Amino acid sequence: MIRMAISLGFALTGLSAATAHSDVPAKLDWLTGCWQTKSGQTREVWSMSEHGYYFGYSVVRSGSEVAFFEQMRIDPVPQPIFNAYPAGQVPSSFPSVEVSDTHIVFANPDHDYPQKITYARDGDALRAVISKIDDGEPRHFDFQPCPE
Repeated sequence: MIRMAISLGFALTGLSAATAHSDVPAKLDWLTGCWQTKSGQTREVWSMSEHGYYFGYSVVRSGSEVAFFEQMRIDPVPQPIFNAYPAGQVPSSFPSVEVSDTHIVFANPDHDYPQKITYARDGDALRAVISKIDDGEPRHFDFQPCPE
């Protein structure tokens, strides 16, 4: 009987944790899909939520060559955390500091560059900005859906 009560307690704790996580990640579904810049030079792809996690990658081309690639993951707990794996290196983490139904801001003032990552959905477009924590040295990316 005690084992059953303990197991039930663990199950309920896991259920409440999963429920708490499901609210915020669902707000990020607007980020999912294949996105590229008008030139096609930069492409970013985000999966639909997998148990609250989002997985993505970015590829920057120079001509027909890949100049840069990055794998990305957004963890759901307790607020979304952006993890970047540039060129396969160890990850850098950026906790979210603002979350809405159409935009999210991640920040890590201890990182060299970028220190701030912003994504915003604008109709059928996706806007991304990376910058210093004070918005200095911004790099803007205006994405549109990838051609089918």
